[in-house]
Amino acid sequence: MAVAITRVKKSTRRSPRGRATNELVLSAQQGTNDGLFPKILALYVAPGSVVADVTYGRGVFWKRVPQEVYRLLPSDLKDGVDCRKLPYRSGQLDAVVFDPPYMHTPGGTAHVGHQNYESYYRNNVAESESGPKYHEAVLDLYFGAADEARRVLKENGIYIVKCADEVCANQQRLTHVELINALGAKGFIVEDLFVLLRNNRPGVSRVIRQVHARKNHSYFLIFRKASTKTRWKGIASGERGASAP
Repeated sequence: MAVAITRVKKSTRRSPRGRATNELVLSAQQGTNDGLFPKILALYVAPGSVVADVTYGRGVFWKRVPQEVYRLLPSDLKDGVDCRKLPYRSGQLDAVVFDPPYMHTPGGTAHVGHQNYESYYRNNVAESESGPKYHEAVLDLYFGAADEARRVLKENGIYIVKCADEVCANQQRLTHVELINALGAKGFIVEDLFVLLRNNRPGVSRVIRQVHARKNHSYFLIFRKASTKTRWKGIASGERGASAP
């Protein structure tokens, strides 16, 4: 009696997608704002997006970004545009960039090498004598700007925030943690954190006794406006890169 032999068909091996490379955007690097900023845009902001840089200043962030890639809307307080009261419609923008003076000056020259809050915002119309002071005033600026950014951003719009930690009145203030916690409660999802290490060694004159580590790095925080819980899947995967979990 003949026995039938059944041949088992081998499954075709799937070829892995993507390509092998070590040319990746890393979460921490030494360098300058204009070196890191284009890499952040490449990850989170699609070409052709409408981007408002609401603390544009001299445009340092954009020095290495080709002008034709994005529709840039630059503004600054010195031009009469307050980041807490922007001239844009609700839901108009794909991305907002915010890099304010992020340190207070406690009298003297402790932060002479940094943007300081008082020199830029102490005479702003939103300020009052009874308002917050020192580090709390800096946080108040960040929080007010975040509320306005959320208003003008489209759903799944990207909010890029520059900040740095500081020691205020001998108290360690981890600004990046404070911002992540506060903006999470405002309807933003934190998508990334970049650490930028400065090229030179910071110095300060007349140190009697050092009690805290000297800050020599800053952060770029990447937030996404989301009314529902979604996951970021990259700008190449569809409209603004978000999908349901």
